[in-house]
Amino acid sequence: MALPGCSISVGVDGQQALVRLEGRLAVESAPAFEKVILRLRSGGVGCVVLDLSGALLMDSGFSGTLTRLVATGGISFALHGAPQRILDGLEDHGVLDLVGVLEAGSTSAPTRTVEVPMEAPARADVLRCCLDAHRALMALKPENVAKFQTVEAFLSREVGKLAEVAATTTRSG
Repeated sequence: MALPGCSISVGVDGQQALVRLEGRLAVESAPAFEKVILRLRSGGVGCVVLDLSGALLMDSGFSGTLTRLVATGGISFALHGAPQRILDGLEDHGVLDLVGVLEAGSTSAPTRTVEVPMEAPARADVLRCCLDAHRALMALKPENVAKFQTVEAFLSREVGKLAEVAATTTRSG
């Protein structure tokens, strides 16, 4: 069952892939996006074109996940068809400097894609992904610290609470 608001489709041609992202690119879909990119990297893909022409928005959790994926290396990213509001957000967070932006019609990426089946991630996975994403954005640009320090502190507490519950459940089980 696809998550409401987001779909991810992938096409691969040798070492290049097209990842079509449509709908709301929010932290709830970031773990699935990360898995897709890690799978592509392990399969030998070195360049990913992100087709954002059908994207409605990209939140900081998703853009931070992209930041983390760029930082881990092994794959270069280029954006294609990104709406101006998404480019503006990526620019504001400092992410746009890490990726290429392709002009309309300038990509040789595969055009045929297959939709990736997505399941709703566990709450713990979303919280951890969101925490890591915001930490990556904070490390990327000093101005991001003021923007995200409250969010980071809240997420850190929530992840800690979930870890305590998991540890208590493990000990009592």
